[in-house]
Amino acid sequence: MKKYFGFFVVLLAVATSAFTVTHKKAKLVGNSYSYDMYGLPGQDDAANINNPANYTLVGTGSLGCIGSAHRCGVEDATDDGFNHPDFTKTYTPKDRN
Repeated sequence: MKKYFGFFVVLLAVATSAFTVTHKKAKLVGNSYSYDMYGLPGQDDAANINNPANYTLVGTGSLGCIGSAHRCGVEDATDDGFNHPDFTKTYTPKDRN
């Protein structure tokens, strides 16, 4: 019985630690993020444009977006630690027709 109790305690400790680990904020600057809502209904809604969860990290290069009609992503942004842009820091919005 002690063996099972010990196993249970170790399992509980591992499970608890999985939920208590804090994510470290990344300080990566100069990242480019594509806008996942581009071409979809609601793409120009301010709530969608200003939501970092609607952006996906694509790297540090340029997005190559040219135009002025719709947001296609952001460049030169700081990562929020979850592969999304941190909109409290500086960034360059990129648009495309």
